[in-house]
Amino acid sequence: MRSRWTAAITPGESTVPLLHPSSSSAFPVYLPRRPFSFPSSSSVAAAPETPSPESPILDSHLLAQLSSILSRRHWRRSRTLKRLAPSLTPLHVAELLRTRPLDPETALAFFHWVGQRPGYRNNVDSYAALLGNLLRSKSPVNAEKIIVSMVKSCNSAKDMRSTINSIRAFRRAGGCAGFRPSLRCYHMLLRSLERFSITDEMKDLYQQIVKDWILPDIITCNTIIKAHCKEGNIAEAKQYLRYLLEAGLKPDTFTYNSLILCYCKNKDLDRACWVFVMMPQMGCQRNEFSYTILVHGLCEARWIDKAFVLFSKMGDDGCCPNVHTYTVMIDGLCKEGKVEDAKSLLSEISGRGLVPSTVTYNALVDGYCKDGNIEASLRIMKLMESKGCKPDAWTYSVMIHKLSKENRLEDAEAMLNEAIEKDSSPNVFTYTALIDGYCKQGKFVDACRVMKLMELNGCKPDAWTYTKMIDSLCKDNRLHDAKSMLDEMFEKGLEPNVVTYTALMDGYCKRGKVDDALEIVELMESNGCRPNAWTYNELIYGFCQERKVHKAMALLSKMLESGLSPGLITYTALIHGQCKEGHIDSAFRLLDSMEVNGLVPDQQTYSIIIDALCKSGRIEEAYSLFKSVAKEEVRANKVMYTALIDGLCKAGKLDFAHSLLEEMVSKDCLPDSYTYSVLIDGLCKEKKLQEALSLLDDMFEKGIEPTTVTYTILIDEMLKKGECECAKRMLQQMVSSGCKPNAITYTVFIRAYCSEGRVEEAESVMLEMKKEGVHPDLMTYNTLIDGCGNMGYMDRAFSVLKDMMDAACVPNYWTYSVLLKHLIKRKQASSVFANASDLWRILEIDTILELLQEMMKHGCTPSVVIYNVLISGFCKECRLEEAYMLLSQMKERGIPPNEDIYTSLINCCCKVKKYSEASTFIGSMVECGYLPHLESYQLLLSGLCDEGDFEKAKMLFDDSLERGYNCDEVAWKILIDGLLKKGYINICSEMLSIMEERHCSPSSQTYAMIARDIREVINEAVSEIEG
Repeated sequence: MRSRWTAAITPGESTVPLLHPSSSSAFPVYLPRRPFSFPSSSSVAAAPETPSPESPILDSHLLAQLSSILSRRHWRRSRTLKRLAPSLTPLHVAELLRTRPLDPETALAFFHWVGQRPGYRNNVDSYAALLGNLLRSKSPVNAEKIIVSMVKSCNSAKDMRSTINSIRAFRRAGGCAGFRPSLRCYHMLLRSLERFSITDEMKDLYQQIVKDWILPDIITCNTIIKAHCKEGNIAEAKQYLRYLLEAGLKPDTFTYNSLILCYCKNKDLDRACWVFVMMPQMGCQRNEFSYTILVHGLCEARWIDKAFVLFSKMGDDGCCPNVHTYTVMIDGLCKEGKVEDAKSLLSEISGRGLVPSTVTYNALVDGYCKDGNIEASLRIMKLMESKGCKPDAWTYSVMIHKLSKENRLEDAEAMLNEAIEKDSSPNVFTYTALIDGYCKQGKFVDACRVMKLMELNGCKPDAWTYTKMIDSLCKDNRLHDAKSMLDEMFEKGLEPNVVTYTALMDGYCKRGKVDDALEIVELMESNGCRPNAWTYNELIYGFCQERKVHKAMALLSKMLESGLSPGLITYTALIHGQCKEGHIDSAFRLLDSMEVNGLVPDQQTYSIIIDALCKSGRIEEAYSLFKSVAKEEVRANKVMYTALIDGLCKAGKLDFAHSLLEEMVSKDCLPDSYTYSVLIDGLCKEKKLQEALSLLDDMFEKGIEPTTVTYTILIDEMLKKGECECAKRMLQQMVSSGCKPNAITYTVFIRAYCSEGRVEEAESVMLEMKKEGVHPDLMTYNTLIDGCGNMGYMDRAFSVLKDMMDAACVPNYWTYSVLLKHLIKRKQASSVFANASDLWRILEIDTILELLQEMMKHGCTPSVVIYNVLISGFCKECRLEEAYMLLSQMKERGIPPNEDIYTSLINCCCKVKKYSEASTFIGSMVECGYLPHLESYQLLLSGLCDEGDFEKAKMLFDDSLERGYNCDEVAWKILIDGLLKKGYINICSEMLSIMEERHCSPSSQTYAMIARDIREVINEAVSEIEG
């Protein structure tokens, strides 16, 4: 296919500590990655200039004008300069100082002059350019003063790194000859690195302090220790603590507070408490910060009672809680749902003469919101305003988020408008909270309006804002709009994250558009965004829904190759996919693999397998699994019980199903409406309508509300019995109970009318359902088409087909089978079809041509869908000649075969032992970018072995291993389920060797399965010989 994704489912240097060579200092020096090196010569002309982080095309004419003006003695009086000043930016100044020959006195004077202009502020780049200019001129310069100003101008980690790199570059090239920063300057640099969390540069800076023969003091070490502690890096923090002690310095309260913070960040509260307890014994007095840090750590660990005890004992240590301490305690209580206790502490703050901060009030606002008490949150907002404390963006964001969740969108928007009017600077989160609220209600016009308002107010939507919109649009099935929103993100220079991409993929997968989802993954990877486990899970789910579990299993292999661990969701989706395609043995194999990998199957996993066993008639195995689950301490839930009850009902074992219902109730696993619906359906299928109605009464008695599904089952049975009036009364009861009819409800009425030949009334029901906003589904259209055909109204039947296609409801196998059935009956009225096989056995090509002509006559253009149905039908009856004729017709019309057509042809060729043709089709399929089903390979390879063509079988098997299949699934479906079941032990062993040579070895548990099956085959052979 197009990329490695589709191909998969188709065809830093270390540092070494050492002491300064001529120093006895206990402070070690490191070989840094990027050292502040000593000047190697007195020349400063070669001092490098740090380039601007951006490279705009600056106006050379403007720079020439400035240079000319500044060359004059009285440049300050220049009117031209005053006119140009408002347009000057730090980039202009930096470029001027770098490229124009200004004397140092003029350069410094101009730099200060422009810095005082309204709206102008020098940045790191302009300071670096000034320092370079002054150093090049070899004039006396207070470099430290410029560096201090340069550090103060830093607004981000990027700025700070640029500052460090500029200083390093000047010193390395000799540009700072004679300059050695003071310890005070180094401390400022260290504090700025700590402020921006740039700990990786601290080691280099610390090494340079020692190289400059400056002894680090307690402030030096404390600053570095604090920085590492803020990141939770206790190992690095302890390293600098050791240096501190080895140098004869004594840790102080600040040092220990940092260590307590670090342990709290690492959730190591035992050690945090130990440091706190040991502080007095180390001769170090605890302060209010010591208490506040530990109280916060205890609150974060949800040990609120211990936190409150510690908070209460602060006075015993001569410490008084400050506003921050109270805020931490209030926030902790609110997170535990103890909002009223938190409110009491707010009152206590004022009693101590302290002034609560906005953060304090915000903690309570958030607490009440999470407690569902919006009115109390509003009262806290009023209280804070009455105390002169202005609500900030966070306050409004929390309120808007909660109001939106409660569907009070008008109030939420009013709150946003209030935030704008009061200049509380609503931020991205504030706007996004309201946008999300509108999206969840499907009000996308309002969501877009808020997004436009956001931009008008100077707040740019971020990736999360767009992600919320995309996710909601996908859930509303507006995939085109969602994709347009993604395109808009790219246009605005925003980078979608893995959540954004996966939300869109989820939308495509849930609508059966997995190929579109794959395109999104390719786009995602091309933009440097790595798929995560959720991404894979969505694709796996999508392929399983499309009954292409072999592709889903291929993605499992790819997931493991990417270093991601499949989880419970991954395996459960794959087990469901195997079960949907009838591969229950493979589902059990996945279950074993899941447990080997340390994952515990849950009730959903077991329910899927139980349901599959029941549907395949393996009731005893289903019940045995159900019983064994209880022994594994997986408590049977209503889903598992309902799956088994459903299977028993379908097998006609109603008494057993009833006994399970009783067992379910006795074990406090209360049945829900779905459980009852399953039983009611079972009774109706056994024509026991009165018992089904009694069960409905039982539901009412137990307070279980019937659903639309429950009512529809009963209505359907009443209609089948000809009790139309009873069915209408049940429909009325259903509507009055608040249950709206769905597509199936309307369809059962359409079927009833059609069975009585009342096609007009059936069509009226179809119109009514559309009027009520219920979209007819596949079953609805098929039922009406069949009804029209039964009455001989073929024009009407084809008109319904046209409506169906116009509504984007894709016709299926049964749609075309019904039309063909009636076209045959039109020519042969006596024709009777017991099942679909009868139809495809007698169907002639002339009737197919008639179908295609009728379709075109009614505006229905034949597509690959109908050819798939027709070829599939003929292939099931081994009518390969007719299938070939249709394939030729497709090619004449320029319609390429799809994956399903190739699969039908391959399987049919194998059934009629035309293995060479089957092999050719597999090759064509791969060339078209499709991944053949493993079952197709199984049929072909087993067939070739039956013919004795073992070499061709091995060659094809070897070729299949290049396709990216999951190795275990290859072994399961080709070797175990194919060759070993036919007794081909030797060829199976040879193919296993091929897998090993190709580095496609299956897992150890699969090897064990193969060994076990080989033993069984040998034992059976021995028994036959001896018998």
